[in-house]
Amino acid sequence: MAMLGSTDDLDHFLSMPWCAALLNAPDVVPFTPTSRLEGDHATRSMTQDQLFRKSLNGSDTIPRCVGFYHDKTDQIIAEAASSPAPARLLVESISVLFDLQPGVNGFNGTAHGGLIASLIDEAMGSMFLVNNVVQAIGGMRGGNVPPGIVDLSNLRVFTAGMDVRFQKPVRTPGVVVVTSSFVKTEGRKIFMDVRLTDEKGVENARCDAVWLSRPLEKV
Repeated sequence: MAMLGSTDDLDHFLSMPWCAALLNAPDVVPFTPTSRLEGDHATRSMTQDQLFRKSLNGSDTIPRCVGFYHDKTDQIIAEAASSPAPARLLVESISVLFDLQPGVNGFNGTAHGGLIASLIDEAMGSMFLVNNVVQAIGGMRGGNVPPGIVDLSNLRVFTAGMDVRFQKPVRTPGVVVVTSSFVKTEGRKIFMDVRLTDEKGVENARCDAVWLSRPLEKV
């Protein structure tokens, strides 16, 4: 079940063998990151997603991006129901492919460190988008959310902290993959691990992050 706007970006990455290997793996579901959705989804709020939808959406910055995840929802639902551990997410890991061009450089042919942090934050935000959509499509709202799964339908989540470690320069032009993975929940806190790698699997940056959840009526 693909969650795509335009398929142009997907086709672009499928033309690259190493990206195609990721996207064609078993049980992979592609999706369009929230900042690149079109039509009604794009105009729902003119105060959000402007950095990646407009400022960084150009031929010399980040002209294309696409996300994907492995569908393991049945397995996670079964594990969550049988475990006394704190609630977890239905989709526990997603990845986003970003096509980086020289317009994102900060120094000496490499991507700006602040841009790298933004890519990481964008991937985490996409993870919550995917979880919301999967829950909605599956009719998992309110009392219908499986035991042990975080009900995102009545929550607002936002970044509370990011500890980013820059390990290797990210040279442009080139494609990177940013993978955001759920770690655990503690009360209102949701802990994440994010890694940015290149086509050879070399880890260029890593982040430990904390998101906070808050009931919608209190936002």
